[in-house]
Amino acid sequence: MSEMEEDVKRFFTRIVWSVTLILTWVFLTVGIGIYKKWLIPEGKWGWDNLVFYIISLAALVFVLKKLKGYWSEKFPHG
Repeated sequence: MSEMEEDVKRFFTRIVWSVTLILTWVFLTVGIGIYKKWLIPEGKWGWDNLVFYIISLAALVFVLKKLKGYWSEKFPHG
C-alpha cells in the first residue's frame, strides 16, 4: 500500500471511531435516562435526576477528550 492510501485509511478510521464514540454516548445516555425515567423529570427534580445529568455530563467530557486525542495527530498533508 502506498503512503497516501495509509493516510486515507487512518483518516477514515478516525471518522468511524469518532462517530462510534458519539453515538454510543448518545444511545446509552438516552436509553438509560428514558428507561429509569431520569431523562425527563416527572413533576419536580429529584436527586437521582441531578446525579444522572452530572454523570452524563462527565461522560460527555470524557468522550470529547478522547476525540481530541484522536484528532490531535497531524496528517502529512496538513
